[in-house]
Amino acid sequence: MKRVRIQPLVWPVSLLGLGALGGWLAEFAVGRWQDYQLYGLARPVADLLMIIGAVWLAAAVIGVARDRRG
Repeated sequence: MKRVRIQPLVWPVSLLGLGALGGWLAEFAVGRWQDYQLYGLARPVADLLMIIGAVWLAAAVIGVARDRRG
């Protein structure tokens, strides 16, 4: 039985977490201080981090599955 490597999944999951945290902080800034300028800057960056993390995670999962079979 082969040992499953999960190390390639660490950075994509970290990017997804940072994107989610950034989105939450942007929403919090609007709700707490009505800071729409910060929201306008932070929300697109958070969304971009989440998109990059999701694509990278999908590629990493495919790579881990391919290594496991091969």
